[in-house]
Amino acid sequence: MQIRVGTMISQPGPHAIPAILPGRKADLPHPVRTRYITLNEIDVDEPTWFLNLNGVHFDEGPVTERPQVGTVEDWVYVNLTEDTHPIHNHLVTFQVVGRTPFDAEAYEDAYEGPNGVPGGHDPTPFATGPMEPPDPTERGFKDTVKANPGQFTTIRAKYELPTGVTAPQSYVYHCHILEHEDNDMMRPFTVVA
Repeated sequence: MQIRVGTMISQPGPHAIPAILPGRKADLPHPVRTRYITLNEIDVDEPTWFLNLNGVHFDEGPVTERPQVGTVEDWVYVNLTEDTHPIHNHLVTFQVVGRTPFDAEAYEDAYEGPNGVPGGHDPTPFATGPMEPPDPTERGFKDTVKANPGQFTTIRAKYELPTGVTAPQSYVYHCHILEHEDNDMMRPFTVVA
């Protein structure tokens, strides 16, 4: 693709940022539930390398995330890897609540689980500092969030189904890096009545 920028403009742009922008403000009410989801990378230097969420493969075990239609939930992505993962949730847009630095090694030592990694535990006791507010570019509703290494990232969403669709309905959430989602950093969730 080639983009050519000329010196002629057909219509002048705004001279200042508008005081009010269109759209919905991201200010969901307090959640009815908080879920803790670990981002794991297993045997990174081995040919059998894989990733997962909460210590389980995509199709392993029952669906553990089952939000109820119309409820607000916080999902806390606990990053135990050395990478930033762009986590994408299908169905909902959400607000980024913030990111908290934590001691990932101590968390892993305390909660070692299936496949040698923890899943589903509150990382708050391992925080090493206060929650950092969202970046200014994250103040509106999002469908993807950066889950940084050494931090747990909290998002808040209201789980509503499209008009005319009834529960239960299943969707997925996953890392948006293609190699990662293809290597099991993806899990289903089901919205229930």
